[in-house]
Amino acid sequence: MATVKNQSVLKRFIGNKNVVTIFGIALCIGILVIGYFIRVNNSVSTTSIPFAKKELTARSIISESDIGNVRISQNYLTTSGNVITSAREVNGKAVAYYSNIPAGSLFYTTSIMNPEELPNASFKDIGEGNTIYNLEVNNDTTYSNSIRAGDYIDLYLYADDPFTQENIVFGCFIESIRVLGVKDSNGKNIVKNGSDYGSPSELLFAVDDEYYLLLKDAEFLGIKVIPVLHNGNYTVNATPDSTRVSSDYLKSIITSQIETDI
Repeated sequence: MATVKNQSVLKRFIGNKNVVTIFGIALCIGILVIGYFIRVNNSVSTTSIPFAKKELTARSIISESDIGNVRISQNYLTTSGNVITSAREVNGKAVAYYSNIPAGSLFYTTSIMNPEELPNASFKDIGEGNTIYNLEVNNDTTYSNSIRAGDYIDLYLYADDPFTQENIVFGCFIESIRVLGVKDSNGKNIVKNGSDYGSPSELLFAVDDEYYLLLKDAEFLGIKVIPVLHNGNYTVNATPDSTRVSSDYLKSIITSQIETDI
């Protein structure tokens, strides 16, 4: 009986248009009030984010002393998705080469980059008396873009043998040479695989005069120079002193033809 009575009361409540209207209005007002308080809370809620304590010029490296912290509205961060919110994401990064950061400015993802991504960043590691040699490569010869700056690799030669006039020679020519940088066709340093980078176009090496002349002569003669990548231990165990011409015979293939041409 109690259940039937309750159902009857509920039916009368639902059937009363005035009650339903008042209930609907109250519900709408409640939703509006809740939304208002959420909005107000977001607008007054603040969070601490980093800012530039002084003007930072293009290509400069950002240090901890350049970074301050300021509290700003959480609502601003919601509408500005590219604001950097942590000093850890800024410290040690470089100001983009196309941008300056004014004193007092917040940091944005579009205005900073990794130092190794700066154009010609690899040139800072050139040793005294060395010259940059760039070897043309592509995605295939770099093992699907697997070669990175700092790797030690070997350079192999593929050439016709001028001494026999019929054989083809393929072998290790320069052993344990350090890659200074990898660039795409736009001259941008490639630091990892990703849509932000193009396919590899050049490997850069810092070499002394002997290696530079040998590589340029091989290039002039149309001899293929092929990079060969090894496992990680090869790079770990290598040093700048490890670089050497590993085959006098391959070297003579180049020098004999240059001397003949002269």
